Amino acid sequence: MKRLDNLFFSQHTLHRTDERTQINNGLGWRHFTPTWMSGINFFFDHDLSRYHSRAGIGAEYWCDYLKLSSNGYLRLTNWRSAPELDNDYEARPANGWDVRAEGWLPAWPYLGGKLVYEQYYGDEVALFDKDDRQSNPHAITAGLNYTPFPLMTFSAEQRQGKQGENDTRFAVDFTWQPGSAMQKQLDPNEVAARRSLAGSRYDLVDRNNNIVLEYRKKELVRLPLTDP
Repeated sequence: MKRLDNLFFSQHTLHRTDERTQINNGLGWRHFTPTWMSGINFFFDHDLSRYHSRAGIGAEYWCDYLKLSSNGYLRLTNWRSAPELDNDYEARPANGWDVRAEGWLPAWPYLGGKLVYEQYYGDEVALFDKDDRQSNPHAITAGLNYTPFPLMTFSAEQRQGKQGENDTRFAVDFTWQPGSAMQKQLDPNEVAARRSLAGSRYDLVDRNNNIVLEYRKKELVRLPLTDP
């Protein structure tokens, strides 16, 4: 739903990450002026495989060729058995937050850059991998992207965390806009318009849709056996 200066929207994602099927449902509001946009959004994230849930709240500020955003993640469910670690551990969503910046060159809008800082809290948090858990981990991500035409984007990202943890991601993304002619979505001259405030009006919220988990070792209770 939209008016001239305001956009109310919903965003829904279904994905499989870290061997878990997850769904993200969000509602948001964006307020536009001729030169900038500010917005707020709320999400409910649910793990269909392990039944973890968390809430998310985010804020956005955009202008031509630049997007800034921040997100907070708050668990809604508590400890559950973790079959991914042979049920020797319990897991729950980790609380955390991130800040994000993405920008493009006005003179060459095909090329863009991205920076992300993320922080999560807990004694054994699997920010990178469930087998490489860390206490209160953080990570910085730097990336580049290239969009030859609006339908396709190539990207490369490097994420660096505590104690040398890191990973590299290469991706090819396809973004199809219903209601827009395919000829326009394949036209390189349309890329600059997509970097403007008006052209990015319907872009997705930039957030971590993967529920990051915190783990703890199960406590075993041993009962002594005595002869009657």
